[in-house]
Amino acid sequence: MKTEKLCLYENRPDVTLTTYLIDDSRELMNGRKRPAILICPGGAYMFCSDREAEPVALRFMAMGYHAFVLRYSVYNKGVMVDPRGEMPLDMDSQYPNAMCDIGAAMLYIRDHSEEWLVDADQVFLSGFSAGAHNSAMYCTQWNSGLLSERLGRPAAELKPAGAILGYGYYDWAVFRDAAAENEMARMLNESVDFAYFGTKQPTREQYEMASPALHVTEDTPPMFLWTTCSDHTLPSQQTMVMGCALAEAGIPYELHIFENGDHGLSLADQASAGFWEQINPEVAAWIPMAQRWLERHFPLKVLEQPAFGNPFAEE
Repeated sequence: MKTEKLCLYENRPDVTLTTYLIDDSRELMNGRKRPAILICPGGAYMFCSDREAEPVALRFMAMGYHAFVLRYSVYNKGVMVDPRGEMPLDMDSQYPNAMCDIGAAMLYIRDHSEEWLVDADQVFLSGFSAGAHNSAMYCTQWNSGLLSERLGRPAAELKPAGAILGYGYYDWAVFRDAAAENEMARMLNESVDFAYFGTKQPTREQYEMASPALHVTEDTPPMFLWTTCSDHTLPSQQTMVMGCALAEAGIPYELHIFENGDHGLSLADQASAGFWEQINPEVAAWIPMAQRWLERHFPLKVLEQPAFGNPFAEE
């Protein structure tokens, strides 16, 4: 395995791409390229969660896919602040920077695809919570012109192959309306709004602009979506809204809603758990489900016959 943390920009040491590359072997791929998963951890655009980073990357590697973890633009470079106090403006964390970071990562992977043996046309996104939102934004905006203009590359080089998204939010306005009567939720939501929009009171137009469920088109890639019914932070209706939007546009998707489990479960097993309640065997089933989805639609290009003869055969 080759792992390395790379800075995507010269002046932004906080935006990094970490590689988890499977070593080539003549017994396995023998020089052929593998698909890859680009992971966007959650963290409310205030930080990038470690629990939704390396443990997830290692699990996708075990399936035979190269993996990458993107730590994208978040408020105050990920240094947590008390949302009840004064929050200075941070231009770096505001839209569309986090989404553009995904584009920069996609291009970096493409530019190194020969060296890393990555199939640049089969790079998937996997995101959780805010990372799922960021990934869904990218999936619905990759060819809008904004990213090509910002990054100076054609849209065809930015296209994601698909997305695997957990407990995300996809219709910002509906989500905020539902949380308006809960004082604690309202305060936390205001800090997320401030990080992403630069104001604690975004306009309805800003909310709609940042709601990927409202921008699904025929060019949106296939998705695997999952969440839990008892998520107290992001209601499961958000995932259903995204599923409905994909269905209306005729985009292939798979959606799973598990009955029990709170927000932020990641792998839902001990590999990603910080405490006991983050272990949930029923929810942990999303990983083998996602593996079956990947293998059904985007299998590795393995050979029907061995790439070389039987090394134990007699001359």
